[in-house]
Amino acid sequence: MSSAPPPVTVDLADFDAIGAMSAVVLAVRSHAIESGVDATATVSAPDGWHEVVVGARGSGHVVLGVRYTELSTSRRHNVSRALAQRQWQLDEDHDGVTFRFPPGTDPTTAAFEVLAALTSSGAPNAPRQVTAVDAHGTPIPLA
Repeated sequence: MSSAPPPVTVDLADFDAIGAMSAVVLAVRSHAIESGVDATATVSAPDGWHEVVVGARGSGHVVLGVRYTELSTSRRHNVSRALAQRQWQLDEDHDGVTFRFPPGTDPTTAAFEVLAALTSSGAPNAPRQVTAVDAHGTPIPLA
């Protein structure tokens, strides 16, 4: 296994956060398509808040995910309600939600949804670290 590239920082208060997040979506989707192996990028969260995971399939599908297991009851209620209003779909275990994009969707479309999820329900608008790996554990460079 190769050494992991440094995380990419996405500053949610910066106007170019959409460009940085679009590049992340493009990188994991491209890796998944080219290698034929699923890939994921994890966007960190401050303590007590929710991470967002960007998943990509070899078919070109992009799937965003949020898990509620680290949230307090109050935050879980507020975040789940906010994401449901954005038409995220409840997972079978009811501990998270997903949002799916078909192959060919512009990376910016998914990136806007990631940014909306990261800041939903009053989550801090602070810089976030993003790392990515494929299903084999191989680190994916994002920069």
